[in-house]
Amino acid sequence: MKPVLAEILKLRGSTSWAVAVLLPVASVVSACIFVRPDGWRLLWIRSVGFYGMALLPVGLAVLASLVWRVEHRGSNWNVLMSTPVPTWRTVVAKTAAIWLLASGMQLVLVLAVTAVGVGALGLRGAPPGLCLAAGALTAVACAPVCALQSAISAFTRSFALPVAAGLCLTGVGTTMLLAHVPGIWLLPHALVTRTTQIGALERGSATGFTVQDLTWGSAAATVGTAAILTGIVIAATTLALDRKSTRLNSSHLAESR
Repeated sequence: MKPVLAEILKLRGSTSWAVAVLLPVASVVSACIFVRPDGWRLLWIRSVGFYGMALLPVGLAVLASLVWRVEHRGSNWNVLMSTPVPTWRTVVAKTAAIWLLASGMQLVLVLAVTAVGVGALGLRGAPPGLCLAAGALTAVACAPVCALQSAISAFTRSFALPVAAGLCLTGVGTTMLLAHVPGIWLLPHALVTRTTQIGALERGSATGFTVQDLTWGSAAATVGTAAILTGIVIAATTLALDRKSTRLNSSHLAESR
């Protein structure tokens, strides 16, 4: 936990906290601008529609760039590559820090839905269990996207390039979901988009692609897929960074001679 905490502390004063709060709040507020939802379920569905198809995946790309931006300043990258700390720990810590921010976004989303539903719309009762369960599953589904965006950000000093890559992957994922391409949910960005819509069974109310019912089976499949994809991406990133570190060290050794 210490490496993860260190990564979080590095973000003090950055705009990552604004991203984690403003994007979900903006999504919920926009759900009420043109049509006034008359129930909790409709409010939730409208809130996660555009949020899952664009705002959330791209927001994760921005958060990953912000987390790695600290290392890419000055000589921090060379120090990181020459540190005796195992590479996998750094990769896991970075991914975990991004994922914690992503999970915070889902918490803010649920709280915003509750606040708007009670305070602005006057809805009775409390948000249904669907909101909490779907929010928790979405947080889990964010993990492979965090790992992939972290990997992209690790290999470039550019802040905008990983965000652009995230935007492209989000567009591809959403387009392929709309086209009902089999297995596209194995793309992390498509997985998180599909998961945000879980339980939105009113046809055409939130999305044009097939959505899942919220069952123990769909939840287990989402968790299992996210865990496997995250592990694969982290392992591949660690291997690639180790190879790059070896090349850099060899180069420095040759220059010293």
